[in-house]
Amino acid sequence: MKCRQGNTIDHLRISVTQDCNLSCPYCHREGEEGDQKEMSFDEIRRIVKAATDSGMKKIKITGGEPLIRKDIVEIVKMIKKCGAEEISMTTNGTLLWKYANELKNAGLDRVNVGCDSVTSGMLQKSLQHVKKGLLAAKTAGFDPVKINMVVMKDINHHEIPAMIEVAKETGCMLQLIELIEIGQLDYEKHYFSLDGIEEELSRKAQAVNVRNMQNRKQFNLGEVTVELVRPSNMHFCAACNKMRVTSNGKLKPCFMRDDNLVEFKDINSIKKAVEAKEVYYD
Repeated sequence: MKCRQGNTIDHLRISVTQDCNLSCPYCHREGEEGDQKEMSFDEIRRIVKAATDSGMKKIKITGGEPLIRKDIVEIVKMIKKCGAEEISMTTNGTLLWKYANELKNAGLDRVNVGCDSVTSGMLQKSLQHVKKGLLAAKTAGFDPVKINMVVMKDINHHEIPAMIEVAKETGCMLQLIELIEIGQLDYEKHYFSLDGIEEELSRKAQAVNVRNMQNRKQFNLGEVTVELVRPSNMHFCAACNKMRVTSNGKLKPCFMRDDNLVEFKDINSIKKAVEAKEVYYD
């Protein structure tokens, strides 16, 4: 399926819960507002089956915190049975050590772990639990395991070198993410440009790779790779190939909008939502 821009929409991000065991101030909640009734297992199955039958073969499980759901392993198994070619998950990592092996055996292919501080004070979580989860994911066979660090001025921007060491220690890739203007955090106060970091990484890198996805740069530093995610430097919407599903089962054509949600009924709802996609940022 192609949207108005001519992009093939083959990637579905499905939020399985809005609940989380953390309260990160910048959390964008996948573009959702307020508390939502959570989809049942069968509702998720119906949407995923319609999406994969429509050609959407890459499924990312998001939240909230997906690992809070008691049936999360069964959800992964179900998505695999629906014909997904790639299944990934975003998690805060605090519970990953419990589930890494089960998730891998169920069919999960990739995992991204949000971890923004080595001090753990800001987010009230134990870095040791996250490290334990990262190592468990690597042992289970996930590769690459990516650590997502949202960089915030006067909060954690000074911890980038320490986080690079965490990535090196655990054998993971580090993604440094520029803050976007969503969530409860004061954007103007805490936005931190990665210009200087990019210059420093360019000097140190043994090789630089540019991904097709939003022209993201990956810097190979030898023992660790650092990727920059910079919405300020991207044509953010130009190559969008994603459709989102809210935690209460609405199809969400655009991350930045909630005025064009599509009620899911059947496979035709998927097509209607794709047709509703349009550029938000020029």
